[in-house]
Amino acid sequence: MKLTLYYMPGTRAERVRWVLDELGLDYQVETIDLFKGEGRSAEYLAIHPLGQLPALKVHDEVMLESGAIVQWLAESVTGSDLAPVPDQPARRAFDQWMYFAVTSLEGPAWEMMLHGSILPDDLAVKAIIPFAEHRYAQALTVLAQALSGQNYLVDNRFSAADIMVGSLLAWFPDQLSPYPVLERYLYRLRQRPAYPRVPGG
Repeated sequence: MKLTLYYMPGTRAERVRWVLDELGLDYQVETIDLFKGEGRSAEYLAIHPLGQLPALKVHDEVMLESGAIVQWLAESVTGSDLAPVPDQPARRAFDQWMYFAVTSLEGPAWEMMLHGSILPDDLAVKAIIPFAEHRYAQALTVLAQALSGQNYLVDNRFSAADIMVGSLLAWFPDQLSPYPVLERYLYRLRQRPAYPRVPGG
């Protein structure tokens, strides 16, 4: 399987790189510097029409949306143990945390990042940040409760759901100080050999 990951450190592409490395897959990396405007080039827009990251080229077809890519790889690669099969009871929890990551957790986290550090002052809406922080703290509380007494989210075994959630917790590690269980969880994930060893990762 020929794979090309369109990538930039510190973006959602890191979770795709993480799962690729967990699975031991060979892939090429094409770095797209969004801050230099490379996402808006005609060449890259032909790959990702929104100019965003990541994109994964599988042979000659392109797949978008990091959560979908992570789940597809976890389910489709022979020998993968990163996703329970659909008829297992653990599958319900797996699906729940995969969607929780991109909705309940990433939604407020992205607002905090976007309006706190990415957008210029004339476009940032600083009033959004406290409410986003509140929603993020609510999501962290739910995660902390789920991880109480266990190392991983699904059946106490490492899965793609931990990749999705852990990649987001790494955005704001200082926010985890009220939740020692989450600090230990993120530390545990960072000890994995496949964890992205890049700035912002």
